[in-house]
Amino acid sequence: MRIEKLTPAIGAVLHDVDIAAPDHEALYQALLEHLVIFIRGTEISPRAHLGFAQGFGDLSPPHPVYPHVEGHPQIMRLANGSGSPPDTNSWHTDLTFKAEQPFASVLVARTVPDCGGDTIWSSNYAAYDRLPDGMRRDLEALEAVHDMGDFRNNFAEGGDPADRDTSLIEGMARMGQVVKPLIGAHPVTGAKFLNYNVAFVSHILGLTTEASNALKTWLTGHMNQPEDQVRWRWRPGDLAMWDNRVTMHYAVADYLPAPREMHRITVIRDRREGSAARAAE
Repeated sequence: MRIEKLTPAIGAVLHDVDIAAPDHEALYQALLEHLVIFIRGTEISPRAHLGFAQGFGDLSPPHPVYPHVEGHPQIMRLANGSGSPPDTNSWHTDLTFKAEQPFASVLVARTVPDCGGDTIWSSNYAAYDRLPDGMRRDLEALEAVHDMGDFRNNFAEGGDPADRDTSLIEGMARMGQVVKPLIGAHPVTGAKFLNYNVAFVSHILGLTTEASNALKTWLTGHMNQPEDQVRWRWRPGDLAMWDNRVTMHYAVADYLPAPREMHRITVIRDRREGSAARAAE
């Protein structure tokens, strides 16, 4: 396997990968180092897509909001176009409001527009490394509330106001919310990262709403820097895998009314994480 690094901070293309019999350990090490890895033109089937993802850990149950590929409930179907605009065009880390945040995602492009529809990833390691020393110390002491954020839109669509209120309450109970430190440490590498994303962090604990919003605005601007990012121009059959613990991503919604369909599998648990913890002991 040959690794072509895309930027100093994040991203690498992997060449000469046997997609039918992948070396999961080599791929895992590349993922830890580069945070998001790409394989061009895989022509991978849904069954092989599942097998590829299962080599890294336990798979997530069906997504609470998005539909799945027929016959494969663990493969999320993200199909957008005329009449079905995307809702993933914001910086986010997947499902940080869950008690068990997903480890990684494996995304395969099925239908892509002739122009546009790129995806951008950003390194939360790099965002932490760029923090001024004083800000690092201040943020180490703070925690943030993560909740369903933009998914409120899904639970508030249509119906009369009373129905929307009930739906939002039920949605919050179903989706959950958690408190996490603003500075995290990767469970395998131990490297520190800025544990923030604008889509799902609703409040900084210990601060007034005004002060929390001001800090969130600063963090959002700090983390939106091209130096921390890699941008991928999709072709049909391309596969991307990213470490969801230490990255954010943004699906650029500039292609409508052209169709775009992506299939995604979420790996909820990293089976190597437990091995690393035992080794450290």
